[in-house]
Amino acid sequence: MNENWTRLEDKAFPFITIPGRSAKPRQRGLTIMADKGTPLNYLDDLLDMAGDYVDWVKIGISSPRIYTRDHLRKKIEICHKHDVQVFIAGDVTEMAVMQGVMDQYCNECKDLGADGLEIATAQIYMELRQKAALVKQAAASGLKVIAEIGKKGKAIWESTPTSFFSKEINALKDAGAYKVLIQGEGVLEDVPQIIEKPLFELVSRHELNDIIFQAKDNRAHSWLIMNFGPEVNMDVESNQVVIVELCRRGIRKRGLFGLIGTAPVADK
Repeated sequence: MNENWTRLEDKAFPFITIPGRSAKPRQRGLTIMADKGTPLNYLDDLLDMAGDYVDWVKIGISSPRIYTRDHLRKKIEICHKHDVQVFIAGDVTEMAVMQGVMDQYCNECKDLGADGLEIATAQIYMELRQKAALVKQAAASGLKVIAEIGKKGKAIWESTPTSFFSKEINALKDAGAYKVLIQGEGVLEDVPQIIEKPLFELVSRHELNDIIFQAKDNRAHSWLIMNFGPEVNMDVESNQVVIVELCRRGIRKRGLFGLIGTAPVADK
């Protein structure tokens, strides 16, 4: 257990006891917040309010390619001011790979102040050995690598043996990946029901701390916490950060940790 443990005694209403969890810097129970065009002032305000509960900001949806360098540097500096690390999402990495400019891409990420980058094959195909080589290359440059597995818009989880994904996780970790991100589409998101079997199988084969679950669907938060505990790593939307922390603390869902019960008689 992380010795740096908090029950939020420094927050409002400290006399009301709530379940604790690990405090920053964390290696488990990570909350990764997706930045999909967040303005600088909004980002600063959001992290001022909830930065204690955000470990990484993922600058996504290919947006870094249309920002100025100055804007990206300012965005990253705001995150660092609130003790939040930053990585560039896999969409931009996939473009860099396709165009053969991976060296320049890694250098630019570092020059801008990013702490890491995501290596994904959500929209392109590459052999596992090539993907592992890219992880090794990026890690050797001094960046933390979040390596994603899975595909966007393809329900492959029911048709693909879990051993396939397990082999990929092993290869990416061996290559130096900091964490492995499970693409949520088709298993935790955009499905009538969460596809539970492969998730349980992956967790049974790998360290839970090594895995980040993409969980942009609100029901996924509850499912992951209920089945893997409050210290599960999750990739969420910016407007879900507070809700996710409440869920981790057990004070969002009725009846959890005995919140429903007979109240004590008030002092007279």
